[in-house]
Amino acid sequence: MGFIMRAYRRSNWLTAATLIAALSASVADAEFTVTNVEPRLAAEALVLSGALDLGLSAKVEEALSKGIPMDVIIDISLYRERPVMWDARIQTWVLRRRISYHALSRQYLLMGHRPDAAAVESFVSLQLALTSMGSLDELSFPLSRELDSDSNYYVEVRASLDIESLPAPLRPVAYTSLAWHLSSGWTEWHVQR
Repeated sequence: MGFIMRAYRRSNWLTAATLIAALSASVADAEFTVTNVEPRLAAEALVLSGALDLGLSAKVEEALSKGIPMDVIIDISLYRERPVMWDARIQTWVLRRRISYHALSRQYLLMGHRPDAAAVESFVSLQLALTSMGSLDELSFPLSRELDSDSNYYVEVRASLDIESLPAPLRPVAYTSLAWHLSSGWTEWHVQR
C-alpha cells in the first residue's frame, strides 16, 4: 500500500510540473519588455525616446483577430534621487494606446500613438503594428514645476495590457489566465541633462 501511495504522489507531482511547464511554454513568447528608454530634460518638459517590445500571447492574438480591441497602458514616473530618505516622486504620466483588427480591410489599426487623439494609423501585419505601438519617439511631457539643476533624476517606465478595457464577458477569463497578464514590470532609466 505504501508503494502505491508514493507512486501516486510522485505522479501527481509530475503531472503538476508538466502542466506548469506547458503553461509557461505557451506564455513564454508573450511578454512586454521595456528595451530602451532615453529620457532627457528639455525646456520645462521631459522628453522620452525609446522602444517597448510588445509580445502577445496566442490567446490575446486570437481575441484581437476576432475584432476585440486591446489597450496597452504605458506608465511613466519621474523621481528625484535623495541620499537620506526614499526618492521623491515628482510627476506621473499615463499613455494609452489601442490596437484593433479591421476584418474587412485585413489591417491592424493603431490609435493613441500620435499626440493627435483622432489620428489612426493602419498596418498590414500585427508585427509592424506592435513595433509602432512600442516606439517612443521624442515624446514630450510637460513638467508641472521647475526641477533643481543640482539634483539627479530618473524615470520609471512600465507597459501593461489593460484588462479593464476588455468587454465585460471576457474580463473573468482574462483575470484568471496567465496568457492575459502581460506587463513589463517597472524599469528605471537615468535622466540626461
